[in-house]
Amino acid sequence: MVHLYRNGFKPRYFVWIDHGESDGLDDYVYLGVEYWNTYKFKAISDQAKMTRGSLKGGSLHTGGAKTVGTIKREMEKELGRTPIEPEVFKKTHVRKKENESDSDVWVEERAEQTFNDFHQYVAENLDSSVQLTLELSTQIWKEKVVGGTHKGRCYGLGFRNDVRRLQSGLEGIGSSRQAEALDGVQIAAMSDQIAKLTAALAASERRRVAEQESMSETVQQIKEQLINLTCRPTTSASDDTDDESDEDDYVDLTP
Repeated sequence: MVHLYRNGFKPRYFVWIDHGESDGLDDYVYLGVEYWNTYKFKAISDQAKMTRGSLKGGSLHTGGAKTVGTIKREMEKELGRTPIEPEVFKKTHVRKKENESDSDVWVEERAEQTFNDFHQYVAENLDSSVQLTLELSTQIWKEKVVGGTHKGRCYGLGFRNDVRRLQSGLEGIGSSRQAEALDGVQIAAMSDQIAKLTAALAASERRRVAEQESMSETVQQIKEQLINLTCRPTTSASDDTDDESDEDDYVDLTP
């Protein structure tokens, strides 16, 4: 006699069999206690325990049944341009306001912190003249803010082609064109900074040359003044010479 509640089901049996007592099923009934002792079940159990004990929780958003891609396309029509990642993230993680003057209410603290971390990184590491493109914002969001993807998903971005493209380009999995596009973003930003530094250096060099020329002119003027002073005769020397010449020319006419 084998109790089905106690011993489980037959291998590869996909429907419930009648509850109750059955005979002659010892060779076919799957013994749950044996499965519970297998490495596979223990690994699943440990993973489930870690998931239940995690404080991270799921990713909350206000999109409802809409995907991030759908919301992004709606924003493109509304803004007339392609929105960058933090704009889409704020749209999907801030609750709707009753009044425009009301402060933002984020769906969770993690979302607000991530949004602030992005803008803090941009303010501290990018020059104000560098344009924050879609590719650059996605790269910063993925690499510097949320720490990469997990199973093809990136927090705040969702399961989208641009995330997979970015990941493949960074890890060398994708095509050379994708890698070149990503490298081009970094090269453009670096080239812009180099150009600004070069211009600043050239301006500094021009100021240095102008100051040196002005100083040289001043020194030359001082030299000319000294030469003029040394060559000019003094008044007292001239008077003494005149007196001596008068004495030499005197003739005594007394009889």
